[in-house]
Amino acid sequence: MGNKVLVLGSEGLGKGDEALGKILMPSFLRVLGQSPDKPKTIICWNTGVRLMTEDSPSLAELKWLEEEGVEILACRTCVDRLGLADKLAVGKVSAMEHFVDLLLHNDALCV
Repeated sequence: MGNKVLVLGSEGLGKGDEALGKILMPSFLRVLGQSPDKPKTIICWNTGVRLMTEDSPSLAELKWLEEEGVEILACRTCVDRLGLADKLAVGKVSAMEHFVDLLLHNDALCV
């Protein structure tokens, strides 16, 4: 594990075709899980917290990454605002102060 923090700000990968982005995300996370250079933490915020729910197409990949030692974090404000507190199936909820600390002290990648 390096000192990289990955930020997922939506359910899809990239900008443009939203449906295509949602198809690409599980594939991206699967390939990331196969890489020897995994991030130490994945932060999910905004609609990215939906990736951590029980009905997410990316749930298996995030669970696998967590089992491989990657910390998976959800934005508390986002989870509350979207009403997902009892639907999260992987990772844990954290606060913006923790995210800021992680981003300031690690290499951050936003996708």
